[in-house]
Amino acid sequence: MRRVSYQFPNRCDLEFEADVPFAVFLNAVESLAGRQDNFRTDAGPIKREVSVFLAHDRLGFEKIERGANISKTTTDAADILITLTDTLLKASGNMPLNDHRFMIRTMEKGARTEIFITKSPSIEGFDAMDMKKMILGALS
Repeated sequence: MRRVSYQFPNRCDLEFEADVPFAVFLNAVESLAGRQDNFRTDAGPIKREVSVFLAHDRLGFEKIERGANISKTTTDAADILITLTDTLLKASGNMPLNDHRFMIRTMEKGARTEIFITKSPSIEGFDAMDMKKMILGALS
């Protein structure tokens, strides 16, 4: 079934194609669900959590966990919402930072997958190119 949402914007920040079948792409995105990364910035150590949501009933999104096998229930098009939640880790207590939200529309194009990425809202830091790198990293 097509898993698309009416909430997907009319414009996108980045468009590209991945040289993988649609089901392989969906499995790679599913593997990002629940992932946590730690890194250091000038402000201090940061923990980044990744949440993945798939369009549901054209109006909303449902949270996806690893092992959900979304590739078995999704055909030819899917809208995905990926949220990156950053937390500054401090000895005096953790401090939440801005969430980075990306809406991703994917469409099957034969043996390839067409991908459209839009960041909402436009907050400095992680951008559409960084999301592309994250997705391509999950595919490799």
